[in-house]
Amino acid sequence: MLNPDLIFEKALEIVDAEGLDALTMRRLAGDLGVEAASLYHHIADKQALLDGVIGRARAEMVVTADPMGEWMPFLEEVFVEYRRMLVAHPNLLDLAGWRLENNMEDGLAYLISIGFSLDDAVEMMQSLVALAVGFAMFSVPRTPKGERGLPPEMAARMGDWREETCTRMARLILESFERRRQA
Repeated sequence: MLNPDLIFEKALEIVDAEGLDALTMRRLAGDLGVEAASLYHHIADKQALLDGVIGRARAEMVVTADPMGEWMPFLEEVFVEYRRMLVAHPNLLDLAGWRLENNMEDGLAYLISIGFSLDDAVEMMQSLVALAVGFAMFSVPRTPKGERGLPPEMAARMGDWREETCTRMARLILESFERRRQA
């Protein structure tokens, strides 16, 4: 039976296999064996579909750190896991930084509730999103990494966008904002 979960799951399959341009309401409906008009009983429009696809992919993220515990390990895990999800679904990279509205409000409220100013909360979130999306973008094979012209050893290392480097950089960002908050 047609429902939003099934719609978003099939839409993510299309995006993963063929990219965002392949995802049309007509194509999605055909893959689901229904008429395109049937989709509109469950989703408002293409924008809602894209939001649902991102939401479906984000549902794959596994965060074990307690948000009510230490805030730095929690946020570090969230953004490193966000990077992992984007690497698993590289065709979502074009949407990754633009479809954050719902999660962003919760994240900003969380940071403000633990003592960060609005400006610091916004700057921290922007920095972490840019880090996660950037590392994901350069971690997938489709992205030229700019190692041309370097000696082979340097080029090989420069083309290796390691998760542990992303984790370390996230930690440095978080620690710098914590120092600022404590000052």
